[in-house]
Amino acid sequence: MMEDSLKVKNYVSASFANNSLPYETGDMAMGYLNYNRSHVVKNVNFAYGGFAYFGGTSRGYENSRRKINEEYHDKGFYGLGLRTSIGLAEKSGNTEFRILNWESALSYEAGSYASFRKKLRSTNDPLSIASDKTTLFTTGGSTEIIWSGRKNTDRQYGFRLFIGSTIGLQKNMNYSEEKITGLASDFSFFIKIKNAYGILSNGNNLMNNSGKITLGYSF
Repeated sequence: MMEDSLKVKNYVSASFANNSLPYETGDMAMGYLNYNRSHVVKNVNFAYGGFAYFGGTSRGYENSRRKINEEYHDKGFYGLGLRTSIGLAEKSGNTEFRILNWESALSYEAGSYASFRKKLRSTNDPLSIASDKTTLFTTGGSTEIIWSGRKNTDRQYGFRLFIGSTIGLQKNMNYSEEKITGLASDFSFFIKIKNAYGILSNGNNLMNNSGKITLGYSF
């Protein structure tokens, strides 16, 4: 926050996420290791960092609308990514309004799940929905509100809403009669006590739904 004595901070954290595929045909679990560095210059906030992720598909099942491919089970994946964010903030008392931020993330995926997606995409199976992209660029805008305790500024709380798009992903998918739509979105709540922090997030991107919990330390 602008009121913090330190104007540059480093953040290290670990995250766990669970993702549900469109039409609830399957789940996957993911872990993240994150590093970010943030700067405050007057009322401008900007940050950059990187992350590594890994995980696997946990189950697949049939429902009334879609049939899961049997090869979906027990596929692993891993990857790396970069993040950036820049935005303007205004302060009122112990509250900071980050009115508009521009956020972007570039990620690369490898592993048996990526190979499975490429194979499924190449067959153009009319009952499948798949993309063969392994490099993804997501960008968009966010807004945040952050406040600190009146008597204890080491305690900070905040909400963040992000809305954007993964460029080219929707056009890369094969479709039958149904087409997946929807923007990339994420709603998060975070709390920071001295140097420790936690984040709860819920996101959606082209009907993929995910929940994520993050625990970290700043210095």
